[in-house]
Amino acid sequence: MSDAYDRNRRRRRRDRNDYGKHNEDVSPTLATPAPSKPPVTILGLAKPTRVPSTTAVVDYPASNFSNTTSEVDSSDSSFHQNVSLDHAIGDTPTSDKPAVVVLSSLSSDSKSHLTPSKSNEIDSAESRSNLDESLHSSEENAVSSKRTTVPSSVGNIISGVIDQGAQTQLKLAPPLEKQVKIKLIDDNFQWCESGVDLMLEQTDFLVVGAIGLQGCGKSTLLSLLAGNTHQDAYRNYFFFPQTKEAKEECLFQTSGIDMFVTSERIILLDTQPLLSASMMDCLLRYERKFPSEYTSLQNFIEMQSMQLLTFLLSVCNIILIADDWFIDINFLRLIQDAEMLKPSTQPPSATADNISSSKEDTLDFYPTVIFVHNKATREDFTPDTYFSMQQILHKIFISSKLKIHSGINMTDNAIHDSIIPTPPGAEEDPATSLNLLLIPQMEFYKSEPEWLQTTLPEYRGYPSFNTILSFFRSQILSAPRSPMTHATLTEKNWYHFAARMWETVKKSSLLAEYNRLLSSTA
Repeated sequence: MSDAYDRNRRRRRRDRNDYGKHNEDVSPTLATPAPSKPPVTILGLAKPTRVPSTTAVVDYPASNFSNTTSEVDSSDSSFHQNVSLDHAIGDTPTSDKPAVVVLSSLSSDSKSHLTPSKSNEIDSAESRSNLDESLHSSEENAVSSKRTTVPSSVGNIISGVIDQGAQTQLKLAPPLEKQVKIKLIDDNFQWCESGVDLMLEQTDFLVVGAIGLQGCGKSTLLSLLAGNTHQDAYRNYFFFPQTKEAKEECLFQTSGIDMFVTSERIILLDTQPLLSASMMDCLLRYERKFPSEYTSLQNFIEMQSMQLLTFLLSVCNIILIADDWFIDINFLRLIQDAEMLKPSTQPPSATADNISSSKEDTLDFYPTVIFVHNKATREDFTPDTYFSMQQILHKIFISSKLKIHSGINMTDNAIHDSIIPTPPGAEEDPATSLNLLLIPQMEFYKSEPEWLQTTLPEYRGYPSFNTILSFFRSQILSAPRSPMTHATLTEKNWYHFAARMWETVKKSSLLAEYNRLLSSTA
């Protein structure tokens, strides 16, 4: 009897081998039979067996499911008969925990690959599972906590469902690439067309250029205007300032004209230093030849400075004239000469013979000029010293058509409180409206400030750098803007207009005559 029972047990185990039913041989004479492997239930394909014990979910190797869809229907009835026979023979049902294998819901495409009989059986099994949904809620909750991985076609179905769900999720916009400066005019004084990609078809923009001698802080001022602060590292500046090595060797940092466009649509133009002896030394050191129309290297450098000045006076709404020790008479005379040699921005029809010269002057464009005294000291912020600076610049440019009296100065209180009060009795002087801004030496924060400085701050004689920087930005951005041409320009139209003006400057007969006069006087 025992041998026949063992043979039947081994035969049933071989029949159920693909479903992982590996029960240990148990003798009926033993008081406590060994636990058997739990039955397997395929949700959606067969009705699970009701066992009074707690439902558990187990993981089976992927190899046991290679032919799941072809074997589940043929073994369904024998599978339940064997389970009932095990319980009748003497296996303890309370020690069994049915294993549940979850298959993803098959789509219509995957069902079409099955045979018609299989598809019908799957549909009927799905209907049975829907009817018994309330009855088997505990088993389905346990299944959701842990699932086995199925291979081949079923795995492809699952991956397809995951991909479809991923497409419906909200996608974040890609991060904007950090914009960098580009060349508007290269080292050889040739126009660059790469900047047209940054231009938009809109008219609300502002063009700000900076000119000055070498090392006066043109690039730093434009970077501060664009959004940098004194706490930023120099490598994060939009326009790279002079490095320590460049200062020690008296080298220049910028060549030609660099352009940067901010998110507020402010077009910033940084130029190479004017009247730079360092550029002359660079040409001599590398034995570069200058054009034959210039008699000397000194004339060539001065003519390059004149070309840059006349170009910026024609295409900029605002020009910052930067200096670091207030005044250089040769530099100011060069600006006056550039104003006379500046080409007209109006079309030829506006300068007909029947229009007087005074009418021509009123039609021509002149930008707003702001003098910026960089690296100002404590004495420069006193009311008397500041008013003396305004008087000197007013007398030098008294006959200039440049817009230098727009009230953009440290005494203006239209937007913020004035930084420097107006001296008594000077309120009616026209020099008080001259455009002059002061920028003190940059403050660099220490990693560990001294206790005395935090308790009792140092007396500077002027507000903090952050306060003056905010005042500097608000004054420049609120400056009046005059139209460059008779028609309203968009950004792209301005770019093409600037390209034409650069070609006009290079072919200007006035500049050629100025070069001839320089050669004769030399």
